[in-house]
Amino acid sequence: MGKRWAWVWVCLAVGGLSCDAWMSSFGALAQDSGCQALTCDAQGLDCGTAIDGCGGVLHCGTCPEGQSCGGEGQPNVCGLAPCTPATCDSLGATCGDAPDGCGGVLRCGTCQAPETCGGGGAPYVCGRTPCTPTTCAARGKNCGGLSDDCAGTLDCGTCPEGETCGGGGAPNVCGPATCTPTTCAALGKNCGTLSDGCGGTLECGACTGGMTCGAGGVPNVCGQAPCVPATCSGQGQECGLLPDGCGGTLLECGVCAAGDSCGGGPAPNTCGPATCLPTTCVALGKNCGPVSNGCGGLLDCGTCYGTDSCGGGGVANVCGSDRCTPDTCAEVGKNCGAVPDGCGGMLECGTCASGQTCGGGGVTNVCARPECRPYTCGQLGKTCGAVSDGCGGMLACGTCAEGESCGGGGVANLCHQPQPVCMDQELGRALPVTLKGSTVGARDDHLASCGGQGAPDRAYGWTAPHTGTFTFDTARSAMRTLVSVRAGDCQGQELACATSGISYGGGSRVEVHLTAGQRVLVIVDSPRAGDFSAGDFELHIHERSPTEAGHCFDGADNDGDRWVDCADTDCQAEPLCDGRGCADVDLGSALPVVYLGDTVQSGDGFQGTCGALLQPDRGHLWTAPRAGTFTFDTAGSDANALYVLTGCRGQELACRANPGGSRGAPVRVALEKGQTVLVVVDGMARADRGAPIRYTLRISE
Repeated sequence: MGKRWAWVWVCLAVGGLSCDAWMSSFGALAQDSGCQALTCDAQGLDCGTAIDGCGGVLHCGTCPEGQSCGGEGQPNVCGLAPCTPATCDSLGATCGDAPDGCGGVLRCGTCQAPETCGGGGAPYVCGRTPCTPTTCAARGKNCGGLSDDCAGTLDCGTCPEGETCGGGGAPNVCGPATCTPTTCAALGKNCGTLSDGCGGTLECGACTGGMTCGAGGVPNVCGQAPCVPATCSGQGQECGLLPDGCGGTLLECGVCAAGDSCGGGPAPNTCGPATCLPTTCVALGKNCGPVSNGCGGLLDCGTCYGTDSCGGGGVANVCGSDRCTPDTCAEVGKNCGAVPDGCGGMLECGTCASGQTCGGGGVTNVCARPECRPYTCGQLGKTCGAVSDGCGGMLACGTCAEGESCGGGGVANLCHQPQPVCMDQELGRALPVTLKGSTVGARDDHLASCGGQGAPDRAYGWTAPHTGTFTFDTARSAMRTLVSVRAGDCQGQELACATSGISYGGGSRVEVHLTAGQRVLVIVDSPRAGDFSAGDFELHIHERSPTEAGHCFDGADNDGDRWVDCADTDCQAEPLCDGRGCADVDLGSALPVVYLGDTVQSGDGFQGTCGALLQPDRGHLWTAPRAGTFTFDTAGSDANALYVLTGCRGQELACRANPGGSRGAPVRVALEKGQTVLVVVDGMARADRGAPIRYTLRISE
């Protein structure tokens, strides 16, 4: 329903277009491939929070007493409450792999040198192994002072008359010859007092820059003392989350009683009746790392650039370095716009001369005169022969396979196979398989039990490398797909067939149990002829997994629950779902940005409230270099929709359809310094099938 209303809005916004024409051309698509939100009952769910497949959230209720949500291993389904495992805190464990009392293992972290796990005598607790001082006799020494290996010193006595300490050539051993004292440099020491090997002492200096002598675990060498994480009680906090002061995050410090709020008390992160107003990174003067918001939550104040580190300049949660040398515009090869200087600041590299634009030649922050942008064979949908590139040049789009002819099917520069073909490509025994292809221009060689009549198709041979249950899906495909698996070849028995199975887009999915060495023919088809029956697709072959966790960025539905990657609840806690794991392009944090791209073979990987279904799209990761309001536009591009997300399946911050290309208005989004967003350009070039577009993405302040 959301997609249909989005198109009504588009029609109204673009005054020159006929709403009747647009709605008619997309009617069949909205009916068959529109995003239809699922209910808890439809998914067999009766508790907890789930997703409806269209960007929404479902609240499926709570479980009766004695049961818990997911208690018997099935997410969002009530079951008998399982054993309640212990936590690292409840066991007093700070390191190592401790048993949780329910057959599982707790990962309680690691220790910082020179401490080891259990070193102080308490299991799963960081500590130092008690040091046993050595003796003069054990070292074979009989004169002078030397270290006892435990930060103390030994007095090994004096030599009899006529001998000197170290006189025989051995340090701290009496002998008749003259002793040559050692030096601090020769011993690799730079602080404190040491024996010179001849009965005297060496003063190796004092430490600077916040370091202390031996703090790093090496005696008489300057080092940084290991950070000791803070605790909730040590900071007098009683609720919410707090940073531990060592780069980690404390566990929940507690919850407030009914009627109170965290931060409502006399100090941040204390309970009280007043309503807490969270602070911001800007208000605190912080620009990196996690900081308490004063109301039980955490602020992520961003990351540092270049050689800066968070707190490196001596101020907690502020980027700095006493050794950072800022870059110059000339050193980074930029001559316009704002560019990070490598030390947490920004360089203003100037403006361009008349006739030039910043990034106009396709290189960010470099002035250039906009020139003709040549097409590629992929953008033109050509697979053979010579084709004009649109700028006075020619493209060599390749040659056709044996048995095919260039343009033989009536479409110029497109390979055509006049005879039926059982198999298009042999995939061998590879696992996993991720293959991108297209059925445009292909023949209708196969018919499956669940459809395929009149639609072009592709077929691939594959052999199971071992016995197991394997999944075959077409997630991210920019067309309506059908997946059929046959034993052996075209004449073999059909083992599985499906026209659905993926919760969004045009993907289908089947799973088949195979024995080692068993060969199958995998057919990618469409349920029927008509709109979106041909286009770009992705084929994934994987061994069935009990969970999507560990496979969150492969584009496939590994566990068979219809949800793919970051849309699956198994993956929603994965940090890279913030956009880093699914972005096609990382634009960094430069300003302004001018990026020339296309959606050739990109697949349908994202969804926006104002875009079209089953169209190739591309996601661009971008990080705000400072707090402000930023403009994103694709003016002058092919017809598209532009939307800004907080992650792979994150919140939509803005969305605007641009069906007229050059007439599209920009979107504007307010961002914090260091905030990363995913900027998606989604195609809208055709209403009957997925079609790649080329575009110019601009980001400015």
